[in-house]
Amino acid sequence: MLSLDQAGIRAVIFDVDGTLYDHGALRRRMRSALLRHCLAKPSGFRTLLILKAFREMREALAEEEASEVAVEQYARPARRLGIPVETVRRTVETWMHEHPLAYLPTCRFDGIDRLFDGLRRSGRPIAVLSDYPSAAKLKALGLEADLHVSAVDPEIDRLKPNPKGLLHAVARLGLEPSQCLLVGDRDERDGECARRAGVPYLIKAKRQSDDGIRFGHFDRVTQWLCAERCDDLGVVG
Repeated sequence: MLSLDQAGIRAVIFDVDGTLYDHGALRRRMRSALLRHCLAKPSGFRTLLILKAFREMREALAEEEASEVAVEQYARPARRLGIPVETVRRTVETWMHEHPLAYLPTCRFDGIDRLFDGLRRSGRPIAVLSDYPSAAKLKALGLEADLHVSAVDPEIDRLKPNPKGLLHAVARLGLEPSQCLLVGDRDERDGECARRAGVPYLIKAKRQSDDGIRFGHFDRVTQWLCAERCDDLGVVG
C-alpha cells in the first residue's frame, strides 16, 4: 500500500515523459518511424546522430545543473557534430516535439485519466513539471492541467533534479511544499528533486513496491488519494 499521508495533499504535480505515458512504447514507435526515414533519405542517418547527441547533452546539463538550458541544449550538440545550431533545433523540434504527438494517445498509461478526473472532483489542482514544454503533449494525451512549468522556462532554467522548477510550481499553486505531491518515474531525477524541495513524491514503476513510494497502476493512486473504489477496474500492483 502507498504509505504517504494523503490527508494533507492539496495539489498534485506530474512529470510528463515516462510518467503520463509509456516512454518505451513511444520510443519503439519512433524507432520505426526513424528507420523508415533513414531508408528513404541517406541524410536520415545524420538525424540519428543529432538526436543521440542532443539526449546525451541534456543528460549532462541535468547532471551539471547547468544554466542557459534553452540555448546549451542545442549549442552543445552542434559543437560536437560541427553543424549549425539551427539544424539541431529543427531536427529536435520535428522528431522529439512534433512527430511523437501522433503516437501519444496509444501510449498513455491506463488509469491516468481516472486519476485526473478524481483529482478534479476532489478540488485539487493539477500541475505538470517537465524538462520540455508540455502543453502540446497534454493535449495529445487528452489531459488538462491547471499549471504548466518547464525546465526551459526563462524563470526556471534548470533541469531536474535541481528543485527550482518544483519550488516554482509549489509557489504558483500558493501552497507549502508539504502540501503538494510530485508524481514522476525516475528516482534519480524526480525523486531527488522532490527530496531536495521537501515535497512528498511517488514513483511510477512496473509494479508497486514495499517502500510505499513506487506504484504500478494509476488506479492505486486514485484509490489512495481520492478515496475511490477500484475493485472492478482490473487494478494491478
